Amino acid sequence: MNTSMQEKVGGREFTSIFLIAVGMKLSDITTTILFESGQTAGWMIPLLSLAFMLVAYVVLMSVLKRRAGQGLPEIVFTVGGKFGGGLICLLLFAAALLMTAVTSRGYVDIINVMVYQRSPLYALYLMLMAAAFYVASRGFAAIARVSWMLIFLIEGAIVLLVSIMWEDIDWLRLYPWAGPGVLEIVRTGFMHSAMFGEIILATALVPQVTTFKAFRIGSAVGFIVSSLKISFLMAVYLSVFDYPEIIHLAYPFQQFTKNTSFGRVFTHAESFFIGFWLIISVIYFAFYIYLLAYLFGHALRTDRYQKLLLPMAGLVVFIGLIPGNTEQVRSYWELLISYSTVLYGALPFVIWLLDWNWRRRHAKT
Repeated sequence: MNTSMQEKVGGREFTSIFLIAVGMKLSDITTTILFESGQTAGWMIPLLSLAFMLVAYVVLMSVLKRRAGQGLPEIVFTVGGKFGGGLICLLLFAAALLMTAVTSRGYVDIINVMVYQRSPLYALYLMLMAAAFYVASRGFAAIARVSWMLIFLIEGAIVLLVSIMWEDIDWLRLYPWAGPGVLEIVRTGFMHSAMFGEIILATALVPQVTTFKAFRIGSAVGFIVSSLKISFLMAVYLSVFDYPEIIHLAYPFQQFTKNTSFGRVFTHAESFFIGFWLIISVIYFAFYIYLLAYLFGHALRTDRYQKLLLPMAGLVVFIGLIPGNTEQVRSYWELLISYSTVLYGALPFVIWLLDWNWRRRHAKT
C-alpha cells in the first residue's frame, strides 16, 4: 500500500491537521464533561491526560522508528500476523468510529441549539457529513493543504477571542487549585487520556507523510500545543464564568463567543466565530472520515479505501442519531473514553512486545 510522493504531505501540513484534530476539543462537549469531573481544577485534566498519553506515544514511536516508512497497520500485520493485525486494525477502527459518531452528534446538537434551532437534527447531520465527505474525497493531501491555509486564521481567531474577553477574566476563580482533590484529578486525567487518542490513531498515516521525522515532529508539536491550548482555554472559561456556573453551560466555547463584541457597532461578534467554527468542523470530520476509511481498508487489506469514504460518512450519521438527547451523548462519550483509554494505553505496549518477539525469533534465524 504505497503512497506516491505527490500524494504525501510535509511536516507543516501534517502539524496543521493535528492542531485541528486535537485542538477542536476546546469547543465541544469535552470541556463541559471535564469541568463536571474536575470542578475548579478541570483545566488541569488535559495536562495530566497529555502526560499519560505521552508514555504510550513514546513506546509506540520506538517501534515506528525501527520500521521507518511503515504505518501502524503495516507493522501490526508484520509482527502480529494476519489475524493479530486484522484484529488490532478493527479495534482501532471501532474505537475511532464510535467516538467520531458521538463527537459529531455533539457538534450537530451545538449547531441545532446555537444556530439553526428550527432545522431538523437529521438534516443538519446530513449536511455536515456531506460537506466533510466532499473534502475527504479530495484526498489526504487536500485536507492537509486546507488545514495549513486555515491554521493561522484559527490561532489568530482564538487570540482575538481571548483578547476581547480579557477584561472579564478573573484568575482568582481558579481557586481552589486542587478542585475535588489531587488524587481525584490524577485519576480523572488518566481515565480521560483517550481524549488525545489521535496520537495513536495518526500513526496509521506515517506512509502519507514525506519523512518519518516530519511525522514525529508534526504529531508531537500538534499534540503538545493543542493540549496546552485546551488547558489554557478551559482556564479562561472558568475565569470568566466561575464555578459552579460553568457546569450548567452546555457549550462553554459557544457561550464564550456570545459574550464578545467589537465595540458598540458590531455587537454580535459570535456570528463571526461560530461561522468560522462551522468551517473548521467540516475539515475536522473530513479528517476522521478519511482516517476511518483508511483503517478499515487496511483491516481488509485493500488499496481501494477511498471507495469506503461514503459508507463511513453514512455509518457515522446512522450511529450518531442513536442517542436520544444531549445527556445520552455525554454518557456515551464518557463510556467510550473509559474503554478507549484502556485500548490506546495498552496497545503500544502490546505492539512493542510483539515487535520484540518478532525480532527475537528472526534473530535466531
